[in-house]
Amino acid sequence: MQKGKFYEDKAVSYLKIKGYVILKRNFRSPFGEIDIIAKDKGYTCFIEVKARNHNYLVSGKEAIDFRKIEKIKKTALFYVSGNSNRFFRFDVLEIIQDRDFYRYDLIKGAFDCTDSGWKNR
Repeated sequence: MQKGKFYEDKAVSYLKIKGYVILKRNFRSPFGEIDIIAKDKGYTCFIEVKARNHNYLVSGKEAIDFRKIEKIKKTALFYVSGNSNRFFRFDVLEIIQDRDFYRYDLIKGAFDCTDSGWKNR
């Protein structure tokens, strides 16, 4: 099984436990790709999944740079242009693996359409 698909499957399972309804996986546009699109309490959520081993020097969150954020935003705007729900947000789900243990860090509203980077949290 492909590593990316393995972690995205784990992410989908986690998000379902948290009450998200999965709408699409690996949505592609001319601008880029979004790992998971889901519904959470009236919001359409565009979710970037980042997996890391516990001893990586750079966290999954830190690996999402300005260019990646811009691609996600443009792809999300492409998606919402064809949908009626205008309430959306950008989430990041970091999965950290330590042997057979997985830790999940879900950041709701990690950035928005006016940001050029991360929100101060």
